[in-house]
Amino acid sequence: MTMTAALVACCGVAVAGGPNNGPDVICGELTDTLHYGPLTVNGEVIHAFSVGTTSCNAGNQPANWIDGTPNHPVISQTIWRYDGNRMTQVGIGFVKHSFAALQNNACGFGCSNNGSFSALGSGCSDPYGASLNGSHTDLGPRSEVNAFTGFFTYPYTSQNQSGNAIFKRIQVRDSDIDTNDSYFVEGAYVIKDDVPFGNQFNNVSWRPMAHHATRVLNTTGSTTREQPVIYAWQLEDPSVTITEVNVPGEGRFVVASKAVDLGGGTWRYEYGVYNQNSHRSAASFSVPASGTSNHGFHDVNYHDSVDANIDGTDWTATEGAGSLTFSTDTEAINPNANAIRWGTMYNFWFDSNSAPTTGDAEIGLFRAGSPASVLASVVMPEASTACEADLTGDGILDIFDVFAYLDYFNGGHPAADIDGNGTLDIFDVFAFLDLFNAGCP
Repeated sequence: MTMTAALVACCGVAVAGGPNNGPDVICGELTDTLHYGPLTVNGEVIHAFSVGTTSCNAGNQPANWIDGTPNHPVISQTIWRYDGNRMTQVGIGFVKHSFAALQNNACGFGCSNNGSFSALGSGCSDPYGASLNGSHTDLGPRSEVNAFTGFFTYPYTSQNQSGNAIFKRIQVRDSDIDTNDSYFVEGAYVIKDDVPFGNQFNNVSWRPMAHHATRVLNTTGSTTREQPVIYAWQLEDPSVTITEVNVPGEGRFVVASKAVDLGGGTWRYEYGVYNQNSHRSAASFSVPASGTSNHGFHDVNYHDSVDANIDGTDWTATEGAGSLTFSTDTEAINPNANAIRWGTMYNFWFDSNSAPTTGDAEIGLFRAGSPASVLASVVMPEASTACEADLTGDGILDIFDVFAYLDYFNGGHPAADIDGNGTLDIFDVFAFLDLFNAGCP
């Protein structure tokens, strides 16, 4: 925690060259916190939290903040944990639907008072404390929000509904709170007014949290503006590589990767795939690797109302044709599949006897469109001399490897994409046959 607190002391990335064109709502500050519960659910002790956020308009035009209409921002708050090796997302809740804007100057941009609660003026700020952001009646499902376009279902499901102490709020398992670990909160504003001006990529900020023996988490240090919390992993561990990947004409993913020398010629490869605002989301993650072991996966725990319909089944790990692929169903197969949806990060890890190098991992997209996948530069194992066409892993090339490939191909599995272009076609079949005919080294 002390390392991060020191490094973020110079926070704030605001309008150094003047306001951006159009409205540009950012999360200017993460402020107070409230703790609710805990309650025991299905034998698991669950704590709930809410965190105050202050929006700032870094643009030169007002942003709509109209209550009772779909013309207002929604506010996301999530909680994250760093255990000395891996950063994971441990807390998620519903989004806060905003309803009125004050005209303050918390970010120091110079507020052009709009004179109305229905719009946030250029340079102005609007505070929502933890109590407001945790109010049941204004919390709506994340799954009804398109974070890239800023549009959401309105009226939203569960509007004006209340429940128990943890209902719809940021929920964190008691087992995920450890006084030896570091914690962070991320806040994001999603607003459609930003989108026509291309201002929807700087709406995310983060801040460290302090924890107590009572399992309560409070904000500490300073807010780092206009940056996803995944960058805190790199601050805590400089060996982490961070790569931003934009889906053409759509949203952004941020990928963290690193290699850990376990000794004896074995390396642990760690990945975090964060979806900042891609509505297309992610359904697979492939790393060129073979002969891997000890595959691991971590996701988030959706809860309540329609968000609870998201299938929490862990992704499967499949090795074949020179790649290790973690995957879930695409939207065409299961619209509620456990995709990497906006504002979330999923972790993947495995062991390999190959030393690290750099190369491209492939993110397969959940919703249909073009392209079907995007590439991210990551730390990955060096190319292995293993037999890539030996899909059954028995050390022998035979008809069963051909059957295994055809199963992958007919099932639309990313492991069948031999040429790595994101499309399954006859050229992948030819590429597999080339590998097969080349034999094993």
